[in-house]
Amino acid sequence: MPGVAEAVPEFLHVSLFLFFAGLGNSLLNINTKVALSTIVPIGVITLVYIFMTFAPIIYPHSPYQNSFSGIVRYLFQKSRGLILKVCGPDGEMKSASTNMAQRRLQVAMEETVARKDRDERAIRWLIDNLTEDAEMEQFLSAIPGSFNTDWGTEVWRRVGEHQSRDEPVVRPHMDTTAHQPSSSWSIRSILRKPTPHHTPTLATTRSPVPHPSIVHLHSTTAHIRGENILHELGTRVARSVEICKNHKLFANNDGLWRKRTRACIEATASLVCCANAKLAWFGDISKLLGEIGSFEKIRELSSSGTDQLFVMRWTCLSLVAIRPIPENNVILQYRARGTMISFAEEDDTGNNDALAGAQKIDKTLKKARECLNQLFSVLPETGELTEEVKEILRGHEPQISDLEQINSEADRLARVDYGISVMQDAINHDSHQIISEFPGLLDDFDLYYQAPIPFSRLVELSHDPRKLQFICPGQTLKSMCSPSLTLRNILEGQGDADAYKELLKNLEKFSLSSWRGDEMQRQLWRLQDLRDGGGLGFTVELFFLALSQLLSTSSSKESHSALYTGTFRAITSGWSKHKDSLGTQKLLLDIAMSGREEFDFRFPGYIIDELLLLLGNIFEGQTGAHINEARQQFEPSVMYGRRRFMERLLTVLTRGQVQSVAL
Repeated sequence: MPGVAEAVPEFLHVSLFLFFAGLGNSLLNINTKVALSTIVPIGVITLVYIFMTFAPIIYPHSPYQNSFSGIVRYLFQKSRGLILKVCGPDGEMKSASTNMAQRRLQVAMEETVARKDRDERAIRWLIDNLTEDAEMEQFLSAIPGSFNTDWGTEVWRRVGEHQSRDEPVVRPHMDTTAHQPSSSWSIRSILRKPTPHHTPTLATTRSPVPHPSIVHLHSTTAHIRGENILHELGTRVARSVEICKNHKLFANNDGLWRKRTRACIEATASLVCCANAKLAWFGDISKLLGEIGSFEKIRELSSSGTDQLFVMRWTCLSLVAIRPIPENNVILQYRARGTMISFAEEDDTGNNDALAGAQKIDKTLKKARECLNQLFSVLPETGELTEEVKEILRGHEPQISDLEQINSEADRLARVDYGISVMQDAINHDSHQIISEFPGLLDDFDLYYQAPIPFSRLVELSHDPRKLQFICPGQTLKSMCSPSLTLRNILEGQGDADAYKELLKNLEKFSLSSWRGDEMQRQLWRLQDLRDGGGLGFTVELFFLALSQLLSTSSSKESHSALYTGTFRAITSGWSKHKDSLGTQKLLLDIAMSGREEFDFRFPGYIIDELLLLLGNIFEGQTGAHINEARQQFEPSVMYGRRRFMERLLTVLTRGQVQSVAL
């Protein structure tokens, strides 16, 4: 039946032309002049019909066709063996569909230079002609999806790179430093392109206009000339960002606020990280990132692998947004310097050396861990509190005493704890609590440095100390030595069987922890980087911690390569200003060394290439004992492990030193 229904138009067309043929023949027998005046128009129509039949075959882009076009095309293909090819999304030539409508769609969507130019013009036209808030909201929601393919990313980059040479026009100016709008301010008014306003009256209270202190009108012209189109789009997104910052405008409608905020964040992340747009064009978005991060609980979403696209875009945009914070914050740099001084005060050699002080604290932490490991190794695995356990503990009372002594001496590290806690608090505050929700990062080593965390929580955190960018050594020692109280109670006959069983489980987990014994030294390099290197190493470290977490829940390493690559390039773009920072150099070397397994097996090749390029730039012409020590550590790994990343890293360092000697 479907075939019969599709054949009806063909039969109607055949019957119509048969009627025209009969009409012409009949008129020729009656009156030649009348017949010619009728046959000529019919002949012209017939020629047009024939052209429409063959046009889709000759010119695949042709919008003209009729009921016989498909049949003629099918017969033509069968007789000539003609197969129309189109370029697929992967760049390969594929056979076009035999269906006329689908083939026209395939040809129209073929990835050619002409289509790329057309898509670019379409985006520019769309941005130039958006007028209503609903249009802008829908457009913002659609932007992130357009970056999911390499084609879409390339088109947006062309949009950003294209510059018009026409005369510029004066734009509407928004004073972002003016008073905040009142709660009765219409959200629609700021998203719509500005139009002349009048003082609201009682008749207009249902649809108020923007406050005159917010928007100053200079022109109602919407056309964009002489300026990057992405700059214009960023300006409009900035208006939406300002609205989302004022939660009161949404009348406690968290769903609407969440929807609009997510649209702003995802669109901004895509444009900044993938299309080379400048973050400054989108206004101050850090506060909004912190608010939506806390609202969405980004760290929990990342751990569960939920809403991955939003988590990735939020994370990448957050990295770009917080990069300038340590670079331009004099107070933060001053606090980093003060914390380093507190490390120097721990140096008992009289040299007032911060590194020696950090190494001394590391030695104490290592001693406490060894005491715990020795106690665990001799205790029975049964977990039962018996006389045998008490006898074993009496034989190892020196280890318990050492833990008690370390616990009492940890109080002298209060100044170091305070400095580190203030640093962590300051970075959290200046970043609008973005760091507290960052994927792959652990930061609950306590902002309140006076209270040590429970030993069970320390055990959980110790499995990957790299995720702990800030560690209060005094309170960490107290947490690490806290099992001595339980063990002392057992020796004095006041032991709790349940507490002992729980302690034994925690000791077993702690024996498998990844404490390397240089956590304080690494933290000192981080402080040096924040003081002298503008936080370059600090931000790169954040990037790889987050990337490791994001990749653990991602199905493909290669997906979203443009997003990750653009983010890394954005946060490292100012490397030349900080390449001489010793702390930055040491921290970057440690990132490479401590994560060598991930660089070989987890991180994608395009990110490794970017890291090696950064390291090559940083260490070009550099010399120092830390570089020689790094090479000595890397060479055995290359010799015995045959790791590709270590080989390339060693090549980068060697080339840098050779260039230094040549200079």
